[in-house]
Amino acid sequence: MDQETFNKSQGLWIPFHHKQLNLLINPMKSLKLTEYELVYLIAQILWTLQDDEDYSEQTRLVAEEVSEQIASELHNYYLYQIGLTNYAHRLVNLTKLIESSKVVLNAKKDVFILARIFDLFECDLTKSELFDWKE
Repeated sequence: MDQETFNKSQGLWIPFHHKQLNLLINPMKSLKLTEYELVYLIAQILWTLQDDEDYSEQTRLVAEEVSEQIASELHNYYLYQIGLTNYAHRLVNLTKLIESSKVVLNAKKDVFILARIFDLFECDLTKSELFDWKE
């Protein structure tokens, strides 16, 4: 990307950075998120199935079992490792981070859409080797 295109695209990123800072970075800092909690969040995101997708019954059962296991592990972590008996409010804040990450992701998608519309740059991950799309 040349300098002129880079300068033109800077304004597109402002809403994304604002949301990322206010919805993810600052809340994570104020929570003083631990590695264990971060792993919980990632596992929760990975193993939460969308209702509109066509998953097999076995896949749904495995996802449910994994979700129960990670919730149990987080409970044990709070109770036995850090001695936190009333962690409901903290868990609510963790859950909010998952939803906030979706908002931030959508803001990033908006940047890519606007960049494509105004012919600034293109970021097409569908052509990437990272994806194995079903035909």
